[in-house]
Amino acid sequence: MRAIPRFAARRLSLGCLVAATVFTVGMAESVAQEIELSREEVRVETPAAASQVLPGALSAELGADTHAVGSGWAGYDGATRNPVASATAEAWIGPRLSLMAGFGSTTQPGDVRLRAEGGVRLMVLDQQRHGINATVGFLYRQDRFADEEGTLEFSAMLGRRFGPTLALVRLLYAQDGEGDDLEGEIRAAVVRDITSALHVGVDARARTSLGSSDPHRMEHANPTFELSVAPVLAYTVGRWSVMSEVGASAQKVDQLRKGVLVLGGFGAAF
Repeated sequence: MRAIPRFAARRLSLGCLVAATVFTVGMAESVAQEIELSREEVRVETPAAASQVLPGALSAELGADTHAVGSGWAGYDGATRNPVASATAEAWIGPRLSLMAGFGSTTQPGDVRLRAEGGVRLMVLDQQRHGINATVGFLYRQDRFADEEGTLEFSAMLGRRFGPTLALVRLLYAQDGEGDDLEGEIRAAVVRDITSALHVGVDARARTSLGSSDPHRMEHANPTFELSVAPVLAYTVGRWSVMSEVGASAQKVDQLRKGVLVLGGFGAAF
């Protein structure tokens, strides 16, 4: 068998090197394009302030030029006879992963304290590719079960844009730090663009106990049922929003109490 001439071997080696270089560059460009595409797909196909116009960072969807959103709320809950306050900030740390941090007021009737919260949210589906937006998240809250090491919450959120209307549904499972109190929650919201600046909608939330083996639950005055329904009105100017909710709330600890829920807030996107 005749050996390959030296000059032919050199040309073959050079050709392989060029091919490998082109392949490597092509793969790098493909990866970069995929990352950029993912970033563009995690874009707001919803009102510009969808995360801002509802209490809490409900949606992890941010625009391609937006890196963080935040909102602060304060008001009065007639069911608990308490003033209420909350603030939440959410920031992207990757194309589909965000971190959340903030605080909220405690939920026990007659007891008002501000406690910290923090968590993560991952976007698993986006409307451009899958026809629907979906996120899963984890949140640790100290404002609920404040005397029992706080609450661990696991949630899934579905959202879809229908022209000028955004629909959101969130399902949530929660347990206290001791693991002997279980809760479930469903939250639904619809927000519609009236103009590029004016948004109106409805926000509804129901939370109930899924079971408890804690013999001291009643001593801590932790609610076994909560309900709120309120129209939403929001006005945005650039990256800033002013919003309000005025509706009805209910809470049951030893008995069901009802009242008026009044909230006002500010939001921003950066």
